[in-house]
Amino acid sequence: MRGLAERLNDNYLLFVLLGLASILIFAYSWVPGGLDVDSCNYAVVAKDILYTNKWLNLYDPIYEGPFYYHFPLCIWVTALLFKSLGITTFAAKLFSMACGLVLVATIYYFGKLLKDKWVGFFAGISLLLTNHIVRLSRQCRMDIPVTLFITLAMLSFFLAQRRRRAYYLLFGLFTCLAIFAKDIFGVFALAIALGYLVLRLRFKEIFHPLFLSGIVIALLPVLIWRKLDNNMLFGNWYSANFMHLWKNIVIEVPWYYYIWAIVTKYAYLLPFALYGGYLAVREAARNRNYEVYILLIWIAIFPLAFSFGRHKLHYFILPIYPAAALLAGWAFEAIFKERAKERIAATCKYIFIFSAVVMLCLPLDIRSKRFAQTVRLGPFINQIRKQMPLHEFIVYREDKSALLFYAYEIKRSRSIDDKKVFEDMLKAKDKSYLCYLSQGSFEELDSLSKLNSRIVLRYKDKIVLATPKNTDLPVALPE
Repeated sequence: MRGLAERLNDNYLLFVLLGLASILIFAYSWVPGGLDVDSCNYAVVAKDILYTNKWLNLYDPIYEGPFYYHFPLCIWVTALLFKSLGITTFAAKLFSMACGLVLVATIYYFGKLLKDKWVGFFAGISLLLTNHIVRLSRQCRMDIPVTLFITLAMLSFFLAQRRRRAYYLLFGLFTCLAIFAKDIFGVFALAIALGYLVLRLRFKEIFHPLFLSGIVIALLPVLIWRKLDNNMLFGNWYSANFMHLWKNIVIEVPWYYYIWAIVTKYAYLLPFALYGGYLAVREAARNRNYEVYILLIWIAIFPLAFSFGRHKLHYFILPIYPAAALLAGWAFEAIFKERAKERIAATCKYIFIFSAVVMLCLPLDIRSKRFAQTVRLGPFINQIRKQMPLHEFIVYREDKSALLFYAYEIKRSRSIDDKKVFEDMLKAKDKSYLCYLSQGSFEELDSLSKLNSRIVLRYKDKIVLATPKNTDLPVALPE
């Protein structure tokens, strides 16, 4: 048997790669803030599960209705993390960050299978340098989890071609997780596999019992979930996630949008990915390793399919970048000599060590400016909410996604934009309200509305009103 030292030497590059990835993905992730609008929205839906204990027919407190925009895997996992770790920024990000770290390890192993450990190492570095990979890993979103599960599905399919067909079962499992992570995106794993088998003219393989079993594993849980969810959300989901992409004309963009996105956002790695594609085709021609064509189909199918939709966003094609990173890693392995490879790995190791020491020894407090006022106000609004739980919470002309997450004591709220309706509520004597609004919006109210309310919290241009006015109400002010 191989000794421990020999095995550790083989995994040295993986340890360096994961160390560097950990620093980039997890650095200061425990500091409150940094979540974007979509992340706050998904986190609020997960938070609502804790209060209602409803794991089916999810409710969206932001839009005050059923949550049907995406399948629920990421929401469920985030709710479980909130239940065990508390409602924090770190817990909201943790699933996506963990998926980002596992994705790097998966790419390394995939690269080793393609050629050697250096392809895996440089593929992992290329992935970490790819635009938006690290940034989206540090959000509470579906993009990195679905990218991981698609990558694991394609790795399993690759292994089924090179080793044993039993890997088709894992292919089905990871495809199922990809679908549950981000709906129609996960189905592309099946499309890539079928596209490869058709292009290779392996039609009998499509009907192999293990491949068909993999398809059943991929799709059956989705059908069961739909039944358990009383079929209530599927029609709305189909309209919002499929027909919306296909028919939306309000935000129509040109058909070449994804070509432009790849050229502009991936320009610094694109030449290496193209050269890696050439090396892959040459490898297939020389040694009949036709499995490398999986990578080429993988890269082509997302931009091609989404180009037919009228609604296009650059991160819709994020799942192609693991395949592009593998090709770029192949190119870097061919370009650099052995001594240069070792020096690059050593440099990455020292960057990891230095960064870890800085994080552990220096009391840096790196905060994002995104929703900075809401992040600061959150703990104080929580205090007020605990003291005045019977007051209905109203958000007036403000975005409430971040507010409902950082002020986690607020379980439900109402959004109001109409000035007359809001003023009538403030004047009411029979109900109690807490209202979140800007100082400017408060100044625009009529005098009677102002007289009937009291400012209990003020921070910069944001305030919280309590109504009806009561001098005995507690006041919480940020220091």
